[in-house]
Amino acid sequence: MSKCRTVIGLRGDDSDVNRSARLALTFGVAFVVALPLGFIFAPDPTGIAPLFLTAGLAAVFGLPVYFGLSRASGSES
Repeated sequence: MSKCRTVIGLRGDDSDVNRSARLALTFGVAFVVALPLGFIFAPDPTGIAPLFLTAGLAAVFGLPVYFGLSRASGSES
């Protein structure tokens, strides 16, 4: 077993790497989808209110999608 493989996972499975990538991709897409909605529903010239609304909407959109993907792929979250 190579040193690189040992650093990533001791048992040789990449489930943690896949879980992190799936989480980042899901919330990244949810953030991009929620960004225009944040600026439409919270017009603020400073950009603080739309950012908080966008983060909240990303969580609302991203969590069900992430748990649905976890369930569909058969991995425990």
